[in-house]
Amino acid sequence: MFWSFCAPKGGVGTSVVAAATALESARLQPTVLIDFGGDLAHVFGLDVEGKHGVHDWLAASDEVGTDALGHLLLDVAPNLSLMLAGPKSFGPTTPDRAVRFVEAMKALSDLVIADVGAVSEVVDSRSVICVSGDRTTCVVRACYLALRRFSKLPVLVDDIVEIEEPGRALRTLDIEAVAGLAVAARIPFDPSIARAVDAGLLGQRMPRSLRRNVRVLIEDRKHLAVVR
Repeated sequence: MFWSFCAPKGGVGTSVVAAATALESARLQPTVLIDFGGDLAHVFGLDVEGKHGVHDWLAASDEVGTDALGHLLLDVAPNLSLMLAGPKSFGPTTPDRAVRFVEAMKALSDLVIADVGAVSEVVDSRSVICVSGDRTTCVVRACYLALRRFSKLPVLVDDIVEIEEPGRALRTLDIEAVAGLAVAARIPFDPSIARAVDAGLLGQRMPRSLRRNVRVLIEDRKHLAVVR
């Protein structure tokens, strides 16, 4: 299964949720985590300066085949491999190459989790990656700007994860009204999560509040309603 994690805008916590979900999934089966956003190496406390990654493969010509993808994987935890973003940015790629990438990764591992990051209203490489996979989870906060963008996403969403923030005027019900979908998991504001991420120790010291909620996503295989 190719499982994408995205957001309608940056800075909502997509990378943390994707990393935590991959870590918990790896307790059950071998898992590959793909870092499209470029932040996951720091989440795992890795020094990867200059190492190649997924963007290098996507930007390469068709002469660079799918057999090269396996060489981009780094072991970061038991049963968990990470594919770095690489030094290149998430630039344009042909839709065919993006689809080819997704299919190749599904053949490489039974479970692939992709931190796609912020998806814009325009169909681009990120949205092609999402729609080519099997499941897409959108991470949002109860933020007016984020929900406004969510309503225009060119991606079919299967799950919603809410990052709870104190003091927001909007609520979970507002997210569900815009999405047309019940929130599958709510991750509370917890300073211990930020401390684990900042220290690069999420893989060794995942806070219980985060672990408990990503387990809900992993166990919930029936949450497959489709919204625009």
